[in-house]
Amino acid sequence: MTVVIALLLTVASATAIYLDVKRLTFVADSAAAAAARRVGPDTYYQGDVSAADSDSGAVPGALTDTAVHDAAVEDLAAQAALVTLEGVEVVQAYALDGDTAVVTLTARSRPPFLPWDILPSEGFEITATSTARVTAGP
Repeated sequence: MTVVIALLLTVASATAIYLDVKRLTFVADSAAAAAARRVGPDTYYQGDVSAADSDSGAVPGALTDTAVHDAAVEDLAAQAALVTLEGVEVVQAYALDGDTAVVTLTARSRPPFLPWDILPSEGFEITATSTARVTAGP
């Protein structure tokens, strides 16, 4: 009976970690989408935005690393009440080719069935990376 209970608790803990990874992935998707939406009709025609690898200088509507990072941090702050994970932070946020936002988040997962008062650990570190591309739409 003890082995069965231990097995059930192990499976429940693994499931809890998996669900935390899914939650973090959802937040990373939201942050990347928010960064890609930074290029809207109001900013598209501003010529002071440029792609890092552009030879011609200013490229209207291109994402920048700073804009992607700022949008990811703002989106994460807006979702703070919804995120039930510990220590969620933006590890990396940058623009890829001026039209793709890449956001990497990290957090701690503490499954409820492990004896954290006995284990000398702060939980498991989980990471999620998401990308969102700027597209021209109607």
